[in-house]
Parts: sequence; structure tokens; C-alpha cells
Amino acid sequence: MTMKVQQGKRTGIVRIGLFNLLMRLLISPLAFVFSLLIAKYLSSISIDTFGAWQSIYVLITGYFLVPADVLSAIAGRYAAEGKKIGGLIAINSLAGAVVLSVYFIIVPFLSSFGGSEYEVYFYDAGILLFLYYVLDITKAVSLGKSPRVNAIGNVAFQLVRLVTAVVFIYKFNLSILAVILAYSLGYLSQILTYVKFTKADFSVDFKIAIASIRKSVVFITSYIQGIIEASMIWIAVYLLRSYDPVSYFESALIISNIVIWSSSASDGLILKLAESKDARVLETALKLFFAVGSLFLLFAVVDGLPLLYILRSDYISAFTALTILSVSNFVRSIYGIFYRAIYMADVTLNVESTEELRGPTARLIRSNVLISAIGVVLSGGIIYFLSKSDLSPSYGYPLVATVISVGLLVNSLGMVITSFLAAKKLYNFNFPLKEAIVPILATAVVSLLFLTWFSIHGMPKLRTLEEIKEILLISLASGSLYLAINWILNPYVKELVKRVIMEIKNL
Repeated sequence: MTMKVQQGKRTGIVRIGLFNLLMRLLISPLAFVFSLLIAKYLSSISIDTFGAWQSIYVLITGYFLVPADVLSAIAGRYAAEGKKIGGLIAINSLAGAVVLSVYFIIVPFLSSFGGSEYEVYFYDAGILLFLYYVLDITKAVSLGKSPRVNAIGNVAFQLVRLVTAVVFIYKFNLSILAVILAYSLGYLSQILTYVKFTKADFSVDFKIAIASIRKSVVFITSYIQGIIEASMIWIAVYLLRSYDPVSYFESALIISNIVIWSSSASDGLILKLAESKDARVLETALKLFFAVGSLFLLFAVVDGLPLLYILRSDYISAFTALTILSVSNFVRSIYGIFYRAIYMADVTLNVESTEELRGPTARLIRSNVLISAIGVVLSGGIIYFLSKSDLSPSYGYPLVATVISVGLLVNSLGMVITSFLAAKKLYNFNFPLKEAIVPILATAVVSLLFLTWFSIHGMPKLRTLEEIKEILLISLASGSLYLAINWILNPYVKELVKRVIMEIKNL
């Protein structure tokens, strides 16, 4: 069934998106300082220590936290529709306790891959795992019902995480445990913010809770996809018997995640689609993301080399992986817009429906699993070949990081194509071709200009946070060129800049 465009109704998605994006930008220095602090602190102990922490983090987020997302999509939708969602929070918390038990059982086996001296930290990370289950469901409810509270909760998380990390690192020197505790306390502050300020109905309706469990079967398939993708990290650790390749990959991933910040621009999508299945909501979300996401993609690329150097001079060789991961994150954020639009319009996910396994959301997720398998097989085969070759660590480890990144990009491209086709069947929307192409071309042109400049004159080699101002100047210069190109060729960006200025004045 196709949904026709309704005329004359203002969606408000841009206002929500701009607010959340501005909040994200205001705290982005805190997020980045935290990432730099942790990478430098753990790498100063040893590259292996930083790699061990990243392996723990990937293990938890890639394997054991994926089930936490099973109820998130349906919780966000039901919260936006005004349904009682207290039962979903209880179910997700119980699931967290069960998964935590399984995690503790297999820790001895997994921690042995890279050395038993890090095993205690695998156990310590259990608290982070459980808290995330509570966080994930409350965050989904907030995003669906009160998207602005979602941004405020993120502010609380970043503040608490950074402050506690500084204390645990410089006062107690707790190594990996300092990072685990900082994340855990940050998650706790975020949970409390969502529960207190989200205007959702937290009472329990057993009919809705039971229906949600049944609907969650649709999203369980995405758990398989998460396991498949996370396996690339552990394939590398197992074949190379070292955490070092993970360090190169994760250093690139830390910086490439700048692109994901821009996804805040579409935070109002669930709430607005719950109000009206207006195809213009989807079109506006895409226009806004291409304008903002392309700018953040530019920042990740032009600032990438000096930022990698700040983390550790060896990590400069991970720049290719950084570029590929940045593009992958950009593409996957577009997929996220289509994905939300699809499950919001999927009538088989209604409480009374029993056809959820035949709906468009279920079909999309099943196709994602197959696509992910292709990317992992491709990357895994190349990593196996590299493990048998006589490559020096200085060349081989960054190359492995690049191979993993290529696998993720293959997955992202496949996912965005299938989700676009699925969304077209549900919404009669026009893809904003001009508003998509101009920002991407502007990013490509400005990136090439700055990378060429670096190759001729050398990049800034900065090792202290005091000198980070030079990177900010690079961002300012590249961002100005990007906006100038779009100002001339893309009327939507001109309008958007004016609205951003208005939002800032209204803060």
C-alpha cells in the first residue's frame, strides 16, 4: 500500500532535528575529549591494552547488547502512539539479567584469545552490559515520545562519563576499569533523565507487553546481523593472535563516528510519522540529513589525519580505514532513516496483527543478514590470507583494519539499497536528488583540496589538546567552503542555515 503526500501540514521534524543536532554539537567536544583521553591513556600503557578494551567493547556491543535492541524499535513506535510501555522496560531489564549470566559463562573462553591478563576486565564489564539493557529501552521510548529529552539525556551522559573518567584515571589509575566505570555511571545518569522527563505512559499493559514479545521476533534477526559484523573483529584477533589490529581499526572508528553525530538531525522522525504517515516527513528527513551528514563526513575526513596523530602517531596509517568507515557510517545513517520509516508504516507491527513475520520490516531485516554475511566472508577471507603472509606489523595491522572497514561498507551499501526499495513501496515520496548530490559533491571537492594541501605542505602534527585549535581552524575553513558551495547550488541549505541561526537565538 502506498501512502500519498498530504498537503498543508507542517511536520516540525526540522525544528526537532535542529534542536537535537545543536545539543549534540554543544557536547561534541566532551565526547571527543573523552575518546581522545581514553585512547591516549590506554595506549600509553600499551597498544595491547587499548586493543583489549576495544575488544571488550566490541564483544559487548556487537554480541551481547544486540538483543537489547530487539524491543527498542517497537517500544519507540508504541510510545509515540501513546501506548503503555512499562511492561517492555521490565522485559528488557529481565533479558539483560539473562544475557549477563550467559556472558559470564563464556568470558574465560573469549578472554583467552588475546591474553589472560585482561580477563578480570571482561568480568568488570558486566555492569556496563546490564545497565545498557535498561538504557536502550528507555532511550527508545524517549526518542519515540519526547525526542528532545533524548538529546538532554545524552548531555547528562557525556558530562558524567567525562568527569568520572578523569577521576578514575588520574586519581585512581584504574586502567580499563576506569573506562568501564565511567561508561556505567554515564549510562545510569542517562537512564534517570529519560525516566524522569519523558512524557510517556510507563504503566503496564500485559496485552501490549505480550504483543511486543511476539513482534520482537521480527527484530531478533537483526541480532544475527550484529553478531556477523562483530565477528570480523574477533576473526582478526583469532587469526593474528593480537589485539593490535583492533587498535588501528578502533582508532579509525572513534574518529569516523563523528559522522554518526549528524543522525541526530532525524530524531523527530518516529514521533512525526506516528502523527501522520505523510511522505513529506521522510523527504524532509532525507534533505536535512544530506545537508548535515555531508558536512560531518567532511570534518571526519579533513580532520582525520591530525586527529589520528593525536591518538598515537602510529595510527596515521589507519587513515584509509578511517575514510572508508566514515563513508560507511554516512550510508548507514541514511539506512537508519528508511528503516525507521518502514517500521512506523508496517501494519503487521500493530498490536492486534499476527502477520509480523511477513511484513516489510521482517523482509528487510532478513535481507540485511544475507548482505552482512557477504561482507564478513569477503573480509574474513582476505584477513585469513594476510595472516598467512609475511607482512610487517606496521603495514599488516593497518591493512587488516582497512579490510574490516571495507566489509562494513559493503554491508552498509547493500542495506541502504534494500531499505530504499522497501520504503518506496510504503511511501509515495520523491527522493531529493539535488539536495543529496550537491552536499556530497561539495564534501568530495573540499576534502580533495585539503588532502592535497596536506600532501604538499604536510599535515599539522599535534600531540596536545592545547594545540587542538589548529584542527578547529581546519574545520572552520573546510566547513565555510562547504557552506559556500551549497549556498550557491542548494537552496535548501540556504534556508536551513537561516533556521539554525534562529534556533541558536531561541536557545
